[in-house]
Amino acid sequence: VRRLLELHVLKMVALYTVWVALEEVSVMNFLLVLLWALAMPYCRFRHMASCLSTIWTCIIIVCKMLYQLEVVDPREYYSNCTQPLPNGTNLTPEELGNSTLYRGPVDPANWFGIRKGFPNWGYVKNHLQVLLLLVFEAVVYRRQQYHRKQHQLVAPVTETVFEDISHEHLDLGLVSCAKYFVNYLYYKF
Repeated sequence: VRRLLELHVLKMVALYTVWVALEEVSVMNFLLVLLWALAMPYCRFRHMASCLSTIWTCIIIVCKMLYQLEVVDPREYYSNCTQPLPNGTNLTPEELGNSTLYRGPVDPANWFGIRKGFPNWGYVKNHLQVLLLLVFEAVVYRRQQYHRKQHQLVAPVTETVFEDISHEHLDLGLVSCAKYFVNYLYYKF
């Protein structure tokens, strides 16, 4: 079970982080998507992406919490776009009324994923869960390192669960066939 976690915890972290970024589209979340898009195909970049994601997620949480303070007044820097003249645009009056720019003042902080007036738990819940997954990933890797050092084991060269199973063992029986598929079903994922 620990070996399965070691192999797949990074994929769970990457998948959930990208899902959170897609749920809450913003400039700040784009960096998380970029980090994991580069980390998944390149093994050497994965540890650094995990560390940078932890730092960046903490920055996002702190920014969101600081923006909720009463000292921050978004009305001071809102963009208040006035509706253009009817002959100055090719949009219909109905489309102009439905436009986000002309409904009311626009807060530029929304582009960064920061909004005012949300309950704190619901507002930062997804990023706290990403942070928890990143901590869980670090715990899994540290636990495996400790286990290997304590029992004087060498880290496996391949990313497989059963090291002694290869293509030659595929036809030896149902158990070896199942082990082979456990090893290589998600080998490249």
